[in-house]
Amino acid sequence: MSSLTRMLSVLDLFSRDHTTMTAEQIADALALTRTTCYRYTRELTQAGLLVSHGGQFMLGPRIIELDYRMLESDPLINAGGPIVSELADAMGATGLLTAIYNDHVVNVFAHSGSPRPLPLSFGRGTTMPMFKSSTSKVLLSMMNRGRLMRLWEKHQHTPDCQTIGADWKTFWRTLQEIRQRGYAASFGELTPALAGISAPVTFNGAEVAGCMSLVFLRDYFDRFDLQLLGTRLSSAAAEASQLLAELKPETAPTSPANGPGRRAGAKKPAPARHQAGQRARTAKATPSSKRTAASNKVL
Repeated sequence: MSSLTRMLSVLDLFSRDHTTMTAEQIADALALTRTTCYRYTRELTQAGLLVSHGGQFMLGPRIIELDYRMLESDPLINAGGPIVSELADAMGATGLLTAIYNDHVVNVFAHSGSPRPLPLSFGRGTTMPMFKSSTSKVLLSMMNRGRLMRLWEKHQHTPDCQTIGADWKTFWRTLQEIRQRGYAASFGELTPALAGISAPVTFNGAEVAGCMSLVFLRDYFDRFDLQLLGTRLSSAAAEASQLLAELKPETAPTSPANGPGRRAGAKKPAPARHQAGQRARTAKATPSSKRTAASNKVL
């Protein structure tokens, strides 16, 4: 683990239950020497990622600033956000976009098109279980064999991993079936009252950029034909993938003159979501009276 990665792991210690921490607590939690801990907290504070008050450290405002910049600039959000939002409105669902780094599956975008709020356990910004939900299984299915093998060897004895496959061959075969199908569905794996369906979004047809998902109340989900719904979601994900494939390299911004902030001389690129919104399908929402009266499995 690099020193930068280890320093950034300080940020992972904060949560709803641990909103502030002393340097001593941070050092103990990460097995750091006091000298190293003080250096890490000093540098993180100077960068705005931590704030210090009365010997207590807490997350700093730079994090929410970076969150705003991600919403403005992230290609997956800009390309897929308008598309999954329109589809969620049409289907009466909550739409999600999810990305993965290392072993972390994180929801980066959410749009509610549901007739009433859903009891989502994992909203935007939350880390999802690696082996539960249609979202995680789709992302796993897009990994190469070597990476999947390493994950299997690391987690093969956990119940969630065993649910996908009790042995390596079964685990691999199950995920390859999802990849070939183009989507995955799950029923009550994270929240008993909900069901979800997910499809991959790619950069070039192979390299995964993330995942597009629709989440429904389970009894409402049962009114849809699963194959038709999967086909429609896969088509929407493919449209987002096409927009990502058309991305062109842009001129690198110049270095900021005065610390963190807007890069001097940099021209702000037009957000890709405007392009995505123009090209996204015009999905017409099903009237609520028809939704509630639906008894046949149709889209």
